[in-house]
Amino acid sequence: MNKVLVITGPTASGKTAVAIEKAKTLNGEIINYDSLQVYKDIPTLTAYPTVNEINSAPHKLFGYLNYNDNISVVDWAKSATTAIQKTWSRSKLPILVGGTGMYIDILIHGISPLPDISQEVRNQAIELSNNNYEQLCNDVYNFDLKIKNIIKPENHHQMIRAWEIQTESNKSIIYFYSLPKQMFINAEFEFININIDREFLYNKINKRFDIMLENGAINEVEELMKKFNDNNYEDLFKKYHIFKAIGAKEIVRYLNNKISYNTMVELSKQYSRNYAKRQITWFKYHCK
Repeated sequence: MNKVLVITGPTASGKTAVAIEKAKTLNGEIINYDSLQVYKDIPTLTAYPTVNEINSAPHKLFGYLNYNDNISVVDWAKSATTAIQKTWSRSKLPILVGGTGMYIDILIHGISPLPDISQEVRNQAIELSNNNYEQLCNDVYNFDLKIKNIIKPENHHQMIRAWEIQTESNKSIIYFYSLPKQMFINAEFEFININIDREFLYNKINKRFDIMLENGAINEVEELMKKFNDNNYEDLFKKYHIFKAIGAKEIVRYLNNKISYNTMVELSKQYSRNYAKRQITWFKYHCK
């Protein structure tokens, strides 16, 4: 069976360097599984590989989406499957590197098949979520009360997805979760998990964000905001996946004088450390 090497570990742990080393020694090509590094618009804030790193080994699925593209896990899995198969066809080893554990989990174990959503229903969901999100949540819960146990109102993306699915198919999202999973690829997955001292990691995260600011992360976000014809940035945060990049929302709020510079920096570092902690736990139990 063809092999896939997966590099796991928390943000700022040095996954990119390990992936490049393995690509050189094992005749490999690097494939991204970070859900924010797929965007081309904020490379500094998302710790995108440097030009030297990209030139040192083949890199796939980095920076191939525009700021207003909302990628789903299935979209990524399909793209990753194609990238992996092409890498095999060149007699090279696919090396997956990133931080979005759900992407790897679904690539390996598959996903419940969900119906295609028409643009008309997507537009209805956007309008309702913007104007009366509480009603959207009530619609979902009234359709299937069991959903209350698995999707909370604060999880906007999943809640909107549940509304779209029931509106499109007249069936609960739970029904589709019960179906046999859709598989993407048949491969032997091997893992390299990067373990790093927690205090040392947190210090690296703090220093890395300072370097991001020095390298123009604020200007990067400022330029991103100019592309949206909408001054209601809090609504943009809900609509567009790109704002899940840690620090993006905080920088926007700083630029709009809602928080101070120091608060922006401290919150961004805190959220990044929190994310690293969640990643450590997730990879520990899911990728062995």
